[in-house]
Amino acid sequence: MPTADELMELARACADRLDLTDHRRLPALEDVEDAAQDEYEALLDVLQEDEVFGGVNLERQQTLAETIQSKLPEADRAQVEELADQHTRHVWLMQEAAFHVGLAIGLKLAGGRHTK
Repeated sequence: MPTADELMELARACADRLDLTDHRRLPALEDVEDAAQDEYEALLDVLQEDEVFGGVNLERQQTLAETIQSKLPEADRAQVEELADQHTRHVWLMQEAAFHVGLAIGLKLAGGRHTK
């Protein structure tokens, strides 16, 4: 399992790729993913290799959902699709929340506050 320091080293590599010259504008998660794509992927890869989290295979998830749907009566198949959509939204929501909490903690540690 990677240590917090190891994860922070990878996260700092992401942060180093960002243009933070405009102190009035905070980056969005989408900006981080775009500007630091390779570094962000490296961070995700380390997390996926961790035995606690395990690997994530989106194609496998889709195959499982389709297999379940195919075994259900037509009237019930939409529920599996809705479940998959809800799960995706839940993961995105948690990712957004974690990003913003991390950003707020970073600002607090740096002694700064974001003002518009």
